[in-house]
Amino acid sequence: MESFDFFSRSGNIFQPKTPVAALKAYETGFNPLEMFIYKSGSAKPLHEEPYDREALEWFLSREDLSLDANALLVGIFDRMIYSEDQEFALFAAESINIIENRYNSKIEKIKKTTKNGKLPVASILTLGRLFYELATLNQNREAIKKFYFRESYRFFSKARDIQALDFKDFETVIRILLELELYDNALSLFKKESQSVDAKRLYLKAEIAFRMGNYTEVSSICKQLAEDSTGLSDKQRAQISYWMGTE
Repeated sequence: MESFDFFSRSGNIFQPKTPVAALKAYETGFNPLEMFIYKSGSAKPLHEEPYDREALEWFLSREDLSLDANALLVGIFDRMIYSEDQEFALFAAESINIIENRYNSKIEKIKKTTKNGKLPVASILTLGRLFYELATLNQNREAIKKFYFRESYRFFSKARDIQALDFKDFETVIRILLELELYDNALSLFKKESQSVDAKRLYLKAEIAFRMGNYTEVSSICKQLAEDSTGLSDKQRAQISYWMGTE
């Protein structure tokens, strides 16, 4: 994830004056999460050196951070690890461990709720999502990332044996397979379980085709999405424009 890039283009971004205004701007899609984080606890952008350790510690102390917020912090800590200041580097490494341990604690707590050796499907799905988030946080650690993706896939597969996945979880499973470079598996699963056709499924199909290098099919799908992109995010629409070569 590209962290705090928005400061370089902040002249084109709504500038909220308070943390509350920044949060509302984020929730309504006007500003990125970074602006809220910046307005909430730092006198300057968190990504700028020298790093504001006090502000970072304040955010780290919050255990209810979203995946986006955790990913932003991990991105900063990943850079801090290479600091010549050994104290800062150690703080960064310990901070990453704190974030990951929070996930591990949630995972262990869920695993202990088994009854007769089984977990309810809701808990299995939650485990799949938590491992997926852990993988996302470890983008710069290839072996660990792939381990967490495999664990995530394992739990989603268990859930699929019990009930059909909703689209969001199904989309996550497809992305896991793409991350693991199991492109044929991703395409096979998509064809098997995507009977209906809508913009979100077409976009997912385009992602698979793009990763497989089938650019002709990507172009064909994008032409359909250009006519109807209902339900897609602005980021996804921008990606479609990129695939079509219009940006």
